[in-house]
Amino acid sequence: MFLTRLTPSLILLTVTALPLSAMADASVAALINDRLSFMKDVAGDKARHHLAIEDLAQEKRVLEKSVADARTMGLDGASVETFIQAQMDAAKAIQYRYRADWLAAPESGWSPRPLAEIREKIAQLSQRILAQTAERLKSGQPLGDAEKTQFIHTLAQKNLSENDKQRLWQTLKQVRLASQ
Repeated sequence: MFLTRLTPSLILLTVTALPLSAMADASVAALINDRLSFMKDVAGDKARHHLAIEDLAQEKRVLEKSVADARTMGLDGASVETFIQAQMDAAKAIQYRYRADWLAAPESGWSPRPLAEIREKIAQLSQRILAQTAERLKSGQPLGDAEKTQFIHTLAQKNLSENDKQRLWQTLKQVRLASQ
């Protein structure tokens, strides 16, 4: 295999040859992808406990906390609110699609992790997404259209539609720093 012939210095050269913006994008996209990877567990725990997928009180708490956190990081709250809402909507869509699949073919041999545990991990990832986004914008590197393909490709969750991915991209691109 080709990779087994690479020397450590060649690997380092290959990695450092990537533009900083491409590496930063991959990180934000990877964090979003990780956040969405928990939706199967969320859907499963809610199904197990006969809870609705849409929890408006929880969404309000998440949105308010995320906007407040974003402001402390120097981001514009209104622009972040749209992006956070897009993430929550994509998360709900994934959950609904899992639940629909399970109506036709229940999954066996799998058990979801507890919702409280998952919500803590999701909250940590949300913080990291905002921090990475703020860091990138503060360094003067807004997202560009050239990075869209890599961003979309990195979002690789079952039950995440292309429309969901496009909305996440568009709302992330609109996040901006707070006016000084």
